[in-house]
Amino acid sequence: MHGWTPLIVVHAVAATLAMVLGAVNLFRRRRGDLPHRVIGRTWIGAMYVTALSSFGIQELRPGRFSWIHALSVLTLITLTLGLWNARRGRVAAHAGNMIGSYLGLIGAFIGVVAVPSRLIPQAFQHNWLGMAAITALIVGVGLAFVAVVTRLLGGHVARAADGDAVGRPVVPRT
Repeated sequence: MHGWTPLIVVHAVAATLAMVLGAVNLFRRRRGDLPHRVIGRTWIGAMYVTALSSFGIQELRPGRFSWIHALSVLTLITLTLGLWNARRGRVAAHAGNMIGSYLGLIGAFIGVVAVPSRLIPQAFQHNWLGMAAITALIVGVGLAFVAVVTRLLGGHVARAADGDAVGRPVVPRT
């Protein structure tokens, strides 16, 4: 088992925050309002940190990139396209890029925890209480951020009175 380097810690914390923030934005009823955008931009930042930090983690093939790094490149592309599509008002394309990126994150998480010899399962096996506490802390920070953002920003829309970034009405999902 390899140890927890500062890079792996940053990677794991960013990925955990991204899972929390991504789930919140995915399941929020309103789209296009200011909380959606702030949470989404923070999620994108956490996803970029997760993907970029993965290039320094070469545990599967020491000293070389693995197929996992190809997924990181794909993630960087889909995140950038998703942001670009949002800025252009292409809501369906934006949603597809972001949902795809989020599902890729969840798939990567499953891949990490499903292999017992990997660092996270080993850490939980050797110190489950400490790892559970750290995980709960990270998730709690993410949820507290969401609570503050939604409380302070409410249902405000960033650019249009009652619409999305290009002036279309924001309709709650049913």
